[in-house]
Amino acid sequence: MLLTINHTTNYEYDDNLLGLIQTTKLTPSPYNGLKILNWTVKRNNKSGGEIFRDGEGNNIINFKGEPSEKEIKFVVKGEVETIDTNGVYESLNDKIDPYVYLRSTILTLPNDKIKELASIASKDSSNEDTVTIAHDLMLLIAKKIKYEPYTTNTNTTAAMSINQEKGVCQDQAHIMISAARYLGIPSRYVNGYMHKNRNDSEFQATHAWAELYIDQLGWVGFDPTNQCCPDERYIRVSCGLDASYAAPIRGIFFGNTAEKLDIDVQTIENCSQ
Repeated sequence: MLLTINHTTNYEYDDNLLGLIQTTKLTPSPYNGLKILNWTVKRNNKSGGEIFRDGEGNNIINFKGEPSEKEIKFVVKGEVETIDTNGVYESLNDKIDPYVYLRSTILTLPNDKIKELASIASKDSSNEDTVTIAHDLMLLIAKKIKYEPYTTNTNTTAAMSINQEKGVCQDQAHIMISAARYLGIPSRYVNGYMHKNRNDSEFQATHAWAELYIDQLGWVGFDPTNQCCPDERYIRVSCGLDASYAAPIRGIFFGNTAEKLDIDVQTIENCSQ
């Protein structure tokens, strides 16, 4: 599938902004399911510095703002070809030992409800049948957690989301990661885009899902929100232990100021020539 991505992130600050430092993970690395035809990231119409690629394959660019800047606009434009790999992710840029992803974080610590969910998913399968466990877990989460925008935020933990039984793709991915790690399955958070997401919203094209490491297969994506493994509709951009590690933009500002954020994302399917 040929896709075009237009992604704009706009920050506005008041006159008390003294300085701003931002780190971005907005540029994907090619992998078995993605060919990058063209991809640019600009901040206030300027390109960033050198790209640093970490051991996970994330492309990182750092930006330093000027005190005179009160509005920061990131514009991502991309053209890619996607390939359905049945959810299996392979990349030579991914060099981290999978067992690192057994480590829990504040956002993914399991509570009793997550442990119970994990136990239900695994009770009818042998310890060797990780694929079946992962699919069952994905479907259980989709049934248990109602997709409802604006009911959680970036600080919402997997435990908090399962307690209220609602959330968004970030929360569903965190719950799956938490439950899988409890079962001893290395799991990580993936951030990216999805074309034609079943949950129509103003942020529908930005998306998140989980990847689980399965023997003989490697990393395999599971998306509780859409109840499927990633296919040609997905564009994988970054990954990490949880959403905070994989965040497209992270930063810190100096000064007594308020921050206003506006995001606009569009994916367009192109006809092949």
